[in-house]
Amino acid sequence: MEKKYNPYDDHTLHITQPNDVPMNPSDRQGFNDVIKHYDTVNGFQYPKQLDQTPRPLRQLIKWFIIFNVSAFVGFMIYDLFKLL
Repeated sequence: MEKKYNPYDDHTLHITQPNDVPMNPSDRQGFNDVIKHYDTVNGFQYPKQLDQTPRPLRQLIKWFIIFNVSAFVGFMIYDLFKLL
């Protein structure tokens, strides 16, 4: 039986992939270029994290999140007491 080509054993196919996995999630690269393509279509880089937004807008977003979470928790507690 002759030895056939096995792509799983070919180490040259995986040369472009790094061997070490970055520990910081923000250092990781996406599998494809969809996010970069979206930024290119918009003409600017869209902020992916809260620290990348402007400071006044960041404060508004934080207060909006706090209000929504506390309203949700309040309604859950209200419904719990209503059931009892």
